[in-house]
Amino acid sequence: MRHKKMKKYALLIILLFGQYTIYAQIMALDTIWVKRYGWAYKDGMAGTDLILQFIYPNGKDSIAQHLQEDITKKFFKSNELLSLDESCKALLENSFEDMWIGMPILTYLYRYSAVKTVNNKILNYIIYHDQIVGCGNGTRSYSYCYSLLTGDRMTIDSLFSKSAQSKVIRLLETRKDDQGKQRMIDLPMHLNNFILLPKGLIFIFNPYEISCGADGEFRYTVKFSEIKNFLKPQAIGYFFE
Repeated sequence: MRHKKMKKYALLIILLFGQYTIYAQIMALDTIWVKRYGWAYKDGMAGTDLILQFIYPNGKDSIAQHLQEDITKKFFKSNELLSLDESCKALLENSFEDMWIGMPILTYLYRYSAVKTVNNKILNYIIYHDQIVGCGNGTRSYSYCYSLLTGDRMTIDSLFSKSAQSKVIRLLETRKDDQGKQRMIDLPMHLNNFILLPKGLIFIFNPYEISCGADGEFRYTVKFSEIKNFLKPQAIGYFFE
């Protein structure tokens, strides 16, 4: 009886591993480029240069479709799926708002995306956002982490309990960022802007979040060995030792 149970569990593990592997093999990505110069997308708006590079999963299975829908909304800052033209308008309106209508100043918006998969289990979707209204305001990076098994987004709560998150914040506060920069203010309590790597995490803080705009982006890389004891048991399997 014990032998049968062991075979059953071994088969279950093989099936789960196979599901990850097969899914990683069929994960396909596509890219849409949008380049529009001097686009007056609403009445009274001065012309705006818009350049987008939108990478998205194009599979037909339910997980790929779920990922595509959520990623599309994140990229275009929209609560609903719209046509490409309407999506671009929504993105510009949510980025510039109405305060720039009628002002004859240089405006542009560049928005790019990148995808990094980890261990056939995780997809990091990273958006780089750069806009200018008269003068530069710094490039922002926004990373969204998804499970390739379920298609659901993974947040910091998926990895750490609330008390463990406080310990991670204290760990970050003891060091300078990856480029040796020192923050000017306390770290915020939210840590949802992160990239999950095979052997650790990168936490991202955009310009003005923890220092002056001139300091740009702050990134803190923490090794798996540093956070292993803080992770929820089910989250440990996302990493390699």
